[in-house]
Amino acid sequence: MITDDEGPTRDERRLRHRFSRRMVLFGGAQIGLFGLLGWRLHQLQILESSDYRLLSDENRLTFHLVAPSRGAIYDRFGMPIAEDRENLRVLVIPVFCKDLSRTLDMIGTIVPVSAGERDRVMRATRRQSGYYPVLVTEGLTWRQFGLLNVLAPQLPGVRTDQGAYRHYQHARGLAHVVGYVGMADKEEIHEDPVMRLPGFRTGKTGIEKGFDAPLRGKPGSITYEVDAHGRIMRELGSAPSTRGRDLVLTVDHELQEIALDRLSEHRVASIVVLDVVTGEILVMASTPTFDPNDVAFRPDASHWRALAGTRDHPFENRAIRGLYPPGSTFKVCTALAGLSAGVITPNETMRCPGVYAVGRARFRCWRAHGGGINVHEAIKQSCDVYFYETAKRMGINTLAAMARKLGLGQIHDCGLAGQKKGIVPDASWKRQALGEPWYGGETVIAGIGQGFMQSTPLQLAVMAARIATGRAVVPHLVVPEKGAPEPELTPLLDIDPAYLHYVRGGMLGAVNEKGGTAVRSALALPDVQMAGKTGTSQVVSLANKSTLGGWESEHHALFIAFAPAHAPRYAAACVVEHGGGGSRAAAPVVKDVMTEVLLRNPAGRPVFVPDDKVASNDAASGEAQPAPVHAAADAAGGQGGSSGGAP
Repeated sequence: MITDDEGPTRDERRLRHRFSRRMVLFGGAQIGLFGLLGWRLHQLQILESSDYRLLSDENRLTFHLVAPSRGAIYDRFGMPIAEDRENLRVLVIPVFCKDLSRTLDMIGTIVPVSAGERDRVMRATRRQSGYYPVLVTEGLTWRQFGLLNVLAPQLPGVRTDQGAYRHYQHARGLAHVVGYVGMADKEEIHEDPVMRLPGFRTGKTGIEKGFDAPLRGKPGSITYEVDAHGRIMRELGSAPSTRGRDLVLTVDHELQEIALDRLSEHRVASIVVLDVVTGEILVMASTPTFDPNDVAFRPDASHWRALAGTRDHPFENRAIRGLYPPGSTFKVCTALAGLSAGVITPNETMRCPGVYAVGRARFRCWRAHGGGINVHEAIKQSCDVYFYETAKRMGINTLAAMARKLGLGQIHDCGLAGQKKGIVPDASWKRQALGEPWYGGETVIAGIGQGFMQSTPLQLAVMAARIATGRAVVPHLVVPEKGAPEPELTPLLDIDPAYLHYVRGGMLGAVNEKGGTAVRSALALPDVQMAGKTGTSQVVSLANKSTLGGWESEHHALFIAFAPAHAPRYAAACVVEHGGGGSRAAAPVVKDVMTEVLLRNPAGRPVFVPDDKVASNDAASGEAQPAPVHAAADAAGGQGGSSGGAP
């Protein structure tokens, strides 16, 4: 029997096979896709979950830095010199201000906002994230501070807080030593995130700059949860800031003011007094000076420009930055070098006719001393001819080596930035600096501290201290921290003690024997003598005599000394610019200051040790300085800055 139900045709079988194959491929693709999706989900949710949780937290959380309190600075007996005081401030967060210009106008109805401050705020807003707070003004009274807080609901984006400003006591006397603080420069804000806090100040000069890192402390932080718009929802935690280290200086502020008052009769002058045993700097005064309070907090721009443009440069610390030919004070170095080199002996005498010939060149002495001049009389009477001959015999390289051994031509790291190195010339120095050979006449003139020779008052004080003790005295300005190991005694210099004895004797004669150049500056204290050496360095030369006149054409006056002469404890160096002569201008200053130092004897009194203070600030207190209110602002850079910060 034949039926119609025949099997699938060949074409049907081919179509079914093709469809089945496609289904297999499609199903396999689906399985592969879902497998890949599952693997990716596993990777995201399990393998990389910690990374994405961190990214999520960065969007959800913001961290505010809390500025640390800056450490205080005291003098050696505990008198506060620099300390933080309360500073009431007003800031704006531009992103929350509907109209920043109008907001500033409303603030100005309560607190004066100058045109300069407005311009600074607008510029800061344009160059950084709108979530970053910008300082409008500071130094508010409590009445102004209270009014702004009362009106806060009507001033969106306005925030008040309590910060700190730096206040200096005995300011003018210690201005060059302590220095001052100011707003961070554009280059500095990238060194430390805390520099970006509105109104944060960093050391600009003096100890404030040299010890900025320990004085600054370490910032704390507050962690907030924020919404998608950066608005703070709640505080999640905080870490306290660490207060900066308190510093005790080696200077005595009373002696410092006495020294500055004594210098004030001169237009430009400086003096340094050292403890020759410890190397402590007891006095470092320079005139003209300034008041750091005028430039550290809300400085007046016109006053700043007037100070900076003053011809005598009151910001300049002459004690470490003033470069002068040491003149005849350098003769003690020439004497030591000659004795050590064996080119002269203590009893050898020379004749001084008042002039010394090197080839066709003639070098004069300040007077004809006649015959019988040995090393003692040469130092005592400051005979140029004696030291011309001594320098010529030994050569410049031997002389330069002794100068460096006594502390000239080098930076003394006492904590003050910006020191000048000075110049101790020799043949190699001249070839490198000028590309010229060294001439014999230059050796002769270097023997009396002229020519290329340049030194600072601090270096001259170190030279006096090293001659007084025979040790490599190293000056310093900051007392070591409590618990620090006792400093070791400085090593002896590689100089024969007998030669030092002869040089000290000459310096003693210069002040206390008839015919000495500084005999009028002998101490009036019973049983106490001072040893010293006058110096007068020439300013006018063939190159500049046509441009100098009046005060500027006078010689510089110098004097170095130590006392008591037979048991040295203190050394001093004074330079009076264009003072005319060391015996007339500089020696009397050292006499008066050294007398006060000996009477007060600061080395015999205990040094102040600051009490241990709370090392942290409460991160949740009103003293917390706001950082960015949005996490993205951390990378925005820039500085809100206070008004008119000193350069």
